[in-house]
Amino acid sequence: MIAYCVNPNCGAQLHSFVEGRLFQFEVVSISVSATDEASAPFDEEPKTQTAQFWLCGRCAASMSLVLEPMNGLRIVPLASDSPEVKGLAKEGAHRLDTNHC
Repeated sequence: MIAYCVNPNCGAQLHSFVEGRLFQFEVVSISVSATDEASAPFDEEPKTQTAQFWLCGRCAASMSLVLEPMNGLRIVPLASDSPEVKGLAKEGAHRLDTNHC
């Protein structure tokens, strides 16, 4: 359950989804063998999980979230010239506007 703003410098408590912005990301994980043997078949099914994060209204007014495969979750500024924000759709990030039904 989401209880606090994901911004580590904020920590506002979640009381209602009316304020702020909820983000949902699909995370696919697999294990990779420590050896690089071509003869060993890959027999593990990828595991898919859904992760939700919340930014409070104050933080969501100036920040967004990006999930990068190699770097994990990042908080990025909401600037029109920011390449991270421009590439949100390309990175596979999904933003759920909870105050728009």
